[in-house]
Amino acid sequence: MPMDRAKYPANWDEIAQGVKDAAGWKCEKCGIAHMLDGTMGSCLTVHHPNLDPENPKAEMEALCARCHLQAEAVLRKYGINENQMRLFNDSMPEM
Repeated sequence: MPMDRAKYPANWDEIAQGVKDAAGWKCEKCGIAHMLDGTMGSCLTVHHPNLDPENPKAEMEALCARCHLQAEAVLRKYGINENQMRLFNDSMPEM
């Protein structure tokens, strides 16, 4: 599903770059490294635990595509909040 750019701030590319830079271009869940040019690992994305891309001040995480999809599936299926998601993430085994 393509990203609806209208919901993101105009400077989203810079925000996303900052989140990825702060994470050292590694998935914050599984730890897989990603190269800036996309040649190593899968696509590194930015996850909004509150599912609100219009709020760039919310806590965000750099996640690989697999971990991002997994996190959002849990949030959407169970309707849990970001604090509950943190507890879920902390309890998941390392991959």
